[in-house]
Amino acid sequence: MTGAQLFVIQALVIVAIPYGVWHFARLHGVVPCVVVQILAGIALGPSLLGRIAPDAYALLFGPGTLGAASGIASIAVLFFGFITGLHLDLEHFRNRGIGFAAVGAASVLVPSALGALGGVWIARRFPGEVGPSATATEFAIAIGICAGVTALPVLGAVLREMRLFDRVGQWALGLAAFNDAALWILLAALLAGTAASSLGALQVASLLPLYLLAMVFLARPALRRAISLSSSGTGLSDAALVGVVAVAIASSALTEAIGLHYIFGAFVAGAVMPDALRRPILDRLEPVTVMLMLPFFFILTGLKTTVDVGSPAFTGIFLAATSVAVIGKVAGTALPARLAGWPWREAFALGVLMQTKGLMEVIVLTILLDSAIIGANAFSALVLMAVVSTAIVMPLTRAALGNQADPPTGS
Repeated sequence: MTGAQLFVIQALVIVAIPYGVWHFARLHGVVPCVVVQILAGIALGPSLLGRIAPDAYALLFGPGTLGAASGIASIAVLFFGFITGLHLDLEHFRNRGIGFAAVGAASVLVPSALGALGGVWIARRFPGEVGPSATATEFAIAIGICAGVTALPVLGAVLREMRLFDRVGQWALGLAAFNDAALWILLAALLAGTAASSLGALQVASLLPLYLLAMVFLARPALRRAISLSSSGTGLSDAALVGVVAVAIASSALTEAIGLHYIFGAFVAGAVMPDALRRPILDRLEPVTVMLMLPFFFILTGLKTTVDVGSPAFTGIFLAATSVAVIGKVAGTALPARLAGWPWREAFALGVLMQTKGLMEVIVLTILLDSAIIGANAFSALVLMAVVSTAIVMPLTRAALGNQADPPTGS
């Protein structure tokens, strides 16, 4: 089998099978498609295919067969970071009041604090899961970040599937945007703190503010002037699309050179994009990225994931991380919302929706694994935590809201 033939077969399996299962099994409104995609990636890896059909696994997805897929996966992650930044609309924060700010702060701080405490327990109970480039404290902070993740793009897809556009849905989007911003700040700080082997934390801390100032005060105005000349009145021209993608790639290259992960630069590029360009860019870029390119990332994640329920470390990390993530996120959102005057049912539904982790969690975990902050076993357990915590969102939200969360008849 030639390399081209192998890649075509890989692409067919990676792109078509997860969506086909999700669509034909009528899982719409039950779980987001991203859950099936992540599970398919795990199933095609050593956890399932590698055990039941090792020859097929070695032929299709063994070492040395994924060069082309790896390239697509890297671009997909970059584009997803860019898309996440584009979703970070400041309109989500305006005129929300003190109640929104309080709920938003609690929805980040409570699960992150509980997650960090869980990380302390994991580091003491399973010290081998602390990555070689991290201290036990940095490992605990990483677990806290993982517990606090809310995936804004996946949450948007959940709300669309459930036709949930009322106050609960609008607040969920705003809080998720708040969480995303906090997540990237915390993750950048953690990566800067562990970057002493490259440029050093002090140099990262000095270069990062300069980079951010340049993106906000130089790149954003330049984009507003340049794109207004090249975009048509009905949408984004091809030249404009190439231009904004080039900015995202250049921004990613800068953060990678600074000593941070390239996805951080892509996120910042999306976040500083002029407001008028956000929706046209998303309309052109998001469907292709999410449905066609990101599945390549899932298969590479699956190849790194070994589900070993017989391992005390795997089981302990999964149970501890899932418990603190779910309890912290739901309680940290629902209780402040209730104190702000929300009915219990809506407050609980809001907390459940904020539990959506999906692809964002997997990307964060990949960054932490590549940065040697967490070990392989912790990575696998936390990937499974991301799948479970995302899979429970729709059923629990529907149970909390009843008919309010049901799609219209015939949709």
